[in-house]
Amino acid sequence: MRYQALRVAVAAAVALSLAVPAQASPRPDQPVSLGGKKVLLVNDDSVQAAKPDGSDGRGIYVLRRALCQAGADVAIVGPWASQGAKSRSTAGSPAASVAPPLAVPAEFAGDCAAAPGHGLVLGACQGSTPCGPGSPSITPADVVELALTGVLPQRLGWTTGPDLVVSGVNAGPNTDVSVNLSGTVGAATAAVERGVPTVAVSAGTRVAPPPSTETYTAAADVVVRLLASPRIWTLVRDMVLVNVNQPDVTPGSGPSPMRWTSVGRVAQGWVTYVPAGDGTYQLSYNPVTPAPQFEEGSDTKALFDGYVSVSAVAVNRGYTGRLPG
Repeated sequence: MRYQALRVAVAAAVALSLAVPAQASPRPDQPVSLGGKKVLLVNDDSVQAAKPDGSDGRGIYVLRRALCQAGADVAIVGPWASQGAKSRSTAGSPAASVAPPLAVPAEFAGDCAAAPGHGLVLGACQGSTPCGPGSPSITPADVVELALTGVLPQRLGWTTGPDLVVSGVNAGPNTDVSVNLSGTVGAATAAVERGVPTVAVSAGTRVAPPPSTETYTAAADVVVRLLASPRIWTLVRDMVLVNVNQPDVTPGSGPSPMRWTSVGRVAQGWVTYVPAGDGTYQLSYNPVTPAPQFEEGSDTKALFDGYVSVSAVAVNRGYTGRLPG
């Protein structure tokens, strides 16, 4: 299917999902219910959620709450420590261990307790010794492989699941060419490669400051509404994941409008290495100056205009344009 046709089809499905509340239905053109769906949550921010600003995993717990309230059976398996900008990379560790995080935030501790999986939450680290403070983490893509092939079948008996993987809610946006660096999108990519419908979701208009709880909550609500669309669940057939970016919100502002977008082709900044004078080079990140002009219809343009951006990201990187000759 050509990308333009895909955009039109999904845009129509998204509009349907937002117009009609989710409910169980056997008809393929009717909204999907999350009731009883087995959902794996992953991220690249870790499962610790110990920092006051919420940048180390708070979003995944907000998302878990929203999905469980919608009737899903949700399990979290995430990196033990922050793994941002890891893309689809692997740690290459010959062994991995899992353990509950050091402390699940008290306000989220009881979420999903009544579900069949009882709200399983595990972090994954490298090596065969128990995860503890300072343990090196496996990557987000590693986590997906570990969860799908090892943890979920053993711990929950999900030998034919999950029905869905959601990666996020990430602290900060994942748009334009930064999609190629994103550990959030990298985890989603690994799930699509294994044939599982997948949504990646990020919150915040800019990288800093981290999103507020209200912004995380708004992003989680968008995911629940999107999953009412039957088309969202079938995009995996085209090796496509859905990438959602929620702009910052203020308390009481209501849901942000949504816009179907393309992945932008403009970088907001570049990594550079500066000679330090001793034969080494110092890493730095420099915003593009003057600020770039964002393309109409792009994910970043929509985000800065206050819209929720929803994009289709193709996992199969084969070029679909006309080749020379």
